[in-house]
This record gives sequence, C-alpha cells and structure tokens, in this order.
Amino acid sequence: MTSGRTTLQWPLGMDQFKPTANLLKILSELYRHDVHPPLYFWALALWRMAFGNSLEVARMFSALFVFATIGLLYRYAIRLRLRWPFVPAVIYAASAAGLRYAYNARPYAMATFLIVLTLYLAERKSKWTGLCAAACVATHYFAGLCVGSIILVECLQQWKSDRRWSVLTVSSFALFCSPLALLVTRHVAARPDQFPGFGNFRKEIDTIVGGALRGSLPGSTLDSFTYLFFAGGLLALVGGIYALRRKFNTVPLAYASFLGAFLLTAVVTNKSIQKMPIDYYLGIGAPFFAVLLWFAIDFIPVIAGPVIALTIVVGSVTATPMMVPRDYRKMMTKIRSECDHCAVVVSEGSGAAVPACTLYEAKGLDVYLLRISDLPDGMIQKIGKNRLIYFVPANESSSMPMEREVVREFAAVPEDDFFKIDLTRVPADKSMPNSRRPQSTE
Repeated sequence: MTSGRTTLQWPLGMDQFKPTANLLKILSELYRHDVHPPLYFWALALWRMAFGNSLEVARMFSALFVFATIGLLYRYAIRLRLRWPFVPAVIYAASAAGLRYAYNARPYAMATFLIVLTLYLAERKSKWTGLCAAACVATHYFAGLCVGSIILVECLQQWKSDRRWSVLTVSSFALFCSPLALLVTRHVAARPDQFPGFGNFRKEIDTIVGGALRGSLPGSTLDSFTYLFFAGGLLALVGGIYALRRKFNTVPLAYASFLGAFLLTAVVTNKSIQKMPIDYYLGIGAPFFAVLLWFAIDFIPVIAGPVIALTIVVGSVTATPMMVPRDYRKMMTKIRSECDHCAVVVSEGSGAAVPACTLYEAKGLDVYLLRISDLPDGMIQKIGKNRLIYFVPANESSSMPMEREVVREFAAVPEDDFFKIDLTRVPADKSMPNSRRPQSTE
C-alpha cells in the first residue's frame, strides 16, 4: 500500500514495494481496494522513504509508537497525581496488544498512541484535542470509537465550567473528520463477506469481554492463567468504580463507551464478533484497562498490587504472540540450505503479505507467484519440469481450495510452513490436476 499499489506486479521484484511520496495515489488505492483510512499509510510511506525500504524499518515505525505510548501513559498518570504513576506504563508494556503492535507493521501502534495523546490533551484542556482525535480516526476507524468516547465524556463534564473548550473541541473534531466521510461511506460496505452474521447476543458479549482481557493482559499459554484473567477483570471493574467515586470519570466511562460502541457497530453491520481476532482489535483500548488496574492498586494496594504483579510476571514468562507469525527468514534459510537453485512458489492469497515476506527473505532464490486464477499446469510450464519446488501457501480463505488441490495432486511433502514438490516424480499425464483442466467445448 505504501508503494501506491494494492495488486502485485511480480516482474518488478522487490521494486514493487518501494514507497512513494504520491500520497494521492495511496489514498486512491485505499478508496478503491481497502477498508482503512490513510494517515498511517501516508506516514509510513514517508518514513520508509527517509529510512529505507526494509521490513525492519516498517516495523520500527510501530515500535517507536509503542515506546511513545508507554512514556505518555506515565506522563498522564503523573497528571492524575495518584501513587505509583509508573504502574499503567508497566501494565501496558507487558500486555499482549502492546507487544504485538510493537512488531507489526499495521496502524494499531500509531492509533493507540493517538488515543493516549487525545486522553492526555483532553485532561489538559488543550485546544489541540479535537485535531488529535481526528488524526486518530484518520489512522484507524476502531480508534475513532475510543477518541469519540473520550471527547464525549470530557465535553459533557466541562460543559458548564468550560463551554468554550467543549465547543472548540467538538467543532474541530467534526471539521477535521469530515474529509473522511466519503471514505467511510465506501469502506463500511467494502467487505460484506468478512466476519458475517452477528450471533447469539450473550456469546457475542462474552467474546468482547474475553477479548478485552486477553488484549490488555499478558498472553500466557497456561490454562490456569484464566483465573488471573478473571481476577484482572474484577480488579479493573473495582478500579473503574473507585475512579468514578474519586471523580476521575473519563477513563472508566470512555472505556465502557468504547466497548459498547464496538458492540453496537457489530450489530448494525451484522458482523460476528466471535469470528474476529477480537483481542487484537480491542487491544487499542488496552491503555484504558491499564489505567483502571492502576486505580484498583491505589484503592486496595494490599490485594490488587500482588495479584497484578503476579499476572504480569507469570503471564510475561509464559507468553506467546497474540497471533503466531511465520518465520519467513528461518523458512527461506532452510530452503536455501537444502537447494540454492530450486524454485520457490508462493501463493498470492487475498493480499501481498505472504508473497512480499517470502520474496524479501528469498535473497537470490527463484520465486514464482501462483495467483488464485492460475492453473498449476501453467505454473509448471513457467518454472520448467524436472525441478524441485518449494511451495509456500498463503493459507487464506480465498486461496486455500487451490492450495489444497496442488498439495494433493502433486503429492507435496509437508515441512513446517511449506511443502516440497518433486516434479521429477510427477507423471506426465498428471501435470495438471483434473479438476482444474479447461473443459472441452465438444
């Protein structure tokens, strides 16, 4: 996307992923082919032009935003003048969402930073609050549910005492969000087949609560960690009640509004929350959760402190990534060690992530793209018979039927995240799976 194209142009090799300064082209591609607002992609494109095209540079962009979020949480806690202001920063730093966002080249780290910045500016009654909140919406739509809640709560609280700030904030927020209206209209119905069908209401609510906990606490693999999840949720509830009693209304009310707005959005758009990577999505609200736990520690330090400390230590030591990624570098290194002149075939899937990472780590290997519409016979003719092929599937819903067919028909041998196909052992009459042969016109 930061190169200004959403479709792969394989003959260009890695050049197809070079960033562009043509921000209008990126916006056009987002409008036609994607469901995200433009600010993150614009910023990342300029960042990559300044510091390099590598995946590491793109990921570092996210890591810096996570570090900035941790620092800003600390500053926000200092302004609230409760004990131990480092606590929410530590809790967020150990959270599954915070860690995931730090190495993922996606908009969530930048969006989370802008959420916390909006919270900080709103607490200071800054004239830039509305603009910051609008920038957050322009980074990720889900984040708009967070900052919208912050502005709603703060402006209602300040309406009598500081009506000028409330009007300025709401007006600037609406003004700077207005250019996104056409984009939102286009994107809201862009993927009708993604997570279809809102299910049983109680189960959907259970999923939201569980996702909020999993995203906001360390991602432990222990079954018994469920009890600490439950304890963390109860302590966050206690912290919210304590905050309301102390007149620190913004975080508990904004977090509750965010979860409610997310549920309402799923109902209106008829999306199943149970089918979503919900802890990943709701992880943008993890800073709110961290602050609520901090309130609980301030209220009952003897109970909340040890429980939360145990949760962080045990959860961090036993944690796994929120979504286990493929190690493309390890994969390509293994393939290269076995055969440095063999062909690597990678499935396109529904996007460019798997082909891009495979091509990036191949470093000299012959890499061929297998599109969803391609016939395996054409792939073999392109690569040449009597060769050893390493097949990397995308494992996405759009490409899985074709990938399973290739694996079955060519007797592919599985190895970790890829398959071996020895074309020297494939009979000539089996060069193309029967189910994908063009039908005769006779």
